[in-house]
Amino acid sequence: MHGRTALSILAALALAPVAAPPVAGQEAFDAGRAAILQQRQPALHDLVLRLEAAHGVLLDELAREGEAVRARGDTAATPGFESRLVERLTTLVSSGGKATAGGTATDANFSVLGARGAEVVRRGQAFQRETLSILADPDVVDRSAALADAVTRYRSRPEVALPAVPKDMEILYGHPYALAFRTGYGELDGFIWAGHWLRLAVTEPLIDSPPGPERAAGVDTVTTRYHGKLSQGEAPQAFPSEIPLAPAIAPGLIWLSPESAMIWDNLSMLLEVVADVLASPEASDTRSAVEAALAFFLDPDVAVTDQDEWEIMALRHGIFFQGGFPLAVMTENERNVGGHAAHLAGGAPLMTIPGMPRR
Repeated sequence: MHGRTALSILAALALAPVAAPPVAGQEAFDAGRAAILQQRQPALHDLVLRLEAAHGVLLDELAREGEAVRARGDTAATPGFESRLVERLTTLVSSGGKATAGGTATDANFSVLGARGAEVVRRGQAFQRETLSILADPDVVDRSAALADAVTRYRSRPEVALPAVPKDMEILYGHPYALAFRTGYGELDGFIWAGHWLRLAVTEPLIDSPPGPERAAGVDTVTTRYHGKLSQGEAPQAFPSEIPLAPAIAPGLIWLSPESAMIWDNLSMLLEVVADVLASPEASDTRSAVEAALAFFLDPDVAVTDQDEWEIMALRHGIFFQGGFPLAVMTENERNVGGHAAHLAGGAPLMTIPGMPRR
């Protein structure tokens, strides 16, 4: 942690405000160039939408599973739940299959997070698509300026927009229900992380390669490697074992717009924390805990670290463990230690999100 002790973060969290609910009828995000991704990269656009739908289905099913486990007074997952859901979600992202009984992929939503939580996630996902559209648009001369404008428009409703500053990653390992999703449903978490990897990884050919055959080949390489990860073979043809983060997988995006990359990582971490809440056998009031997590992540002043610390901590998790380089084959760990243990090396106390009771 840079510049703030764990105790100072605890004190700040105790004062964290709860953001106001969104105004009904407002758009999730005015994505000015969103259509460009669909026009220039239709297959990638379709895959990104299916990944979004799969995440919505996952959280909906995870909420039901968590309720069932708690109702049994158990700590073990329902037999067969994870394998069946992994198969279902893999089919969805691979072929555009149905996301819900009688529905299509686009029917999946994030209502299990409440109205505000659903809007936060949908707005964040729309911002990701806007970012990819800017990178895919050959008519954008100054991509840094275009991304800065997108960040400004995204942040114009701070009550439902994640901050463009990096949250301290210690929250992934120190909140009251930490690692419940990873330890209880590791394959599902890996599936979700593969989707994070795809979105981050595809920014590299969009940034580094000129429009035309070279860019098309780079995008195809990334998407082919993503589908290879779904085979769950040996790395890199396997799910990531650490959450993919921009400093490790998308350094070009940080070069163009660190603020965009920070928003992307904050969304990934928020989704990880709410999945922990929904999955935890010990979460007695999931709605309040989800609202507390939203308040924590939406506050631009609480548990914020600086850019250097964000980049260093992300790289400590290991590029190999996060899915590997987008366009180069990586078959072995570049580090000699595990990544996430660094968060706990100092013996810091659990972080507290207001409204989330300690275990």
